[in-house]
Amino acid sequence: MRDNIESNYLIFISSDGKREGYEIFKERIKNNMWPIYNKTPQLINIKKDKKVLFYIAGTNKFAQNFIANALIDEVVDLKETTIDPNQELKQVLFNVKFKDFKYFQKPINIKEHIDNLSFIDEKKRNIYGLYFQGGVCKINQQSYDYIIKNTLAN
Repeated sequence: MRDNIESNYLIFISSDGKREGYEIFKERIKNNMWPIYNKTPQLINIKKDKKVLFYIAGTNKFAQNFIANALIDEVVDLKETTIDPNQELKQVLFNVKFKDFKYFQKPINIKEHIDNLSFIDEKKRNIYGLYFQGGVCKINQQSYDYIIKNTLAN
């Protein structure tokens, strides 16, 4: 899949910064404001009603797990760029608000399901972390549906 192709399915990634990735995720969801930085990949795809999975990267609590899903409700353009206090020196272009947010009853560990996630190239599954760089990545419908189906099985 080429990066400039539009997708209806995205993964928003929270990784360790000044605090643990999961703590940053919780704060963003509580405030319903997810910062999007000036160098975030997939800017073309961050639009209202796109389906989103939330993934925690890093090495701390819930790391390497999908933990929730939602729909993009609104993209809030900022009058001026600001700096995110959780990620040093990253300029925020805009914030994303969500609707229909749902925590998964049990996190979905990527290592346990990677062979069923077709958005990750079969030959690169041992370096899957590369697919989760940049804060936002695309996921195909098949992989998105697989993850959602497995949350219902928990």
